[in-house]
Amino acid sequence: MKKLIIVAVAAVLLIIGGISFSIYHSSVKDVQSAEEKAASQAKKEFNLKSVTSTQPYFGNHAFYVVEGTNRSNQKVIAWMPKSKKQTAVLKKASSGITKEKAISIVKNDKNPQEIKSVRLGIENKKPLWEVTYVDKDKKHLTYYYLDFSSGEFIKRYSLSQS
Repeated sequence: MKKLIIVAVAAVLLIIGGISFSIYHSSVKDVQSAEEKAASQAKKEFNLKSVTSTQPYFGNHAFYVVEGTNRSNQKVIAWMPKSKKQTAVLKKASSGITKEKAISIVKNDKNPQEIKSVRLGIENKKPLWEVTYVDKDKKHLTYYYLDFSSGEFIKRYSLSQS
């Protein structure tokens, strides 16, 4: 009887593990597919020669940030909307501040304990940098938004850490 219970529990765990893996694999595949679609659309719409990276950004609306080069070998960034209700935006990378400059601005303005992430995004048709950091007291996780073109502060919000 004891062996039967152990076999039954093992079978249930295997089934649960298989279902979990299937769900995870399916969701990762969907995200990769959406990123590939955004990269393909950016290449087509903006006549890009190559794509070097694609990352999702979920602000007011879902966008995919596609970095690559145009036919003149200039580095460009395309913000591709998930929804057709939004408009795609293309900028030369040189027309905005770099990731390193965004980090430097936040470090100088806020003196954070730790920078958690830095990503390109877009809000209200305005490309931006989203810098996420932990404050020096380790009490808040802060999202700090800088204008992509000028590096000027746009907004920030903080979440209390437990």
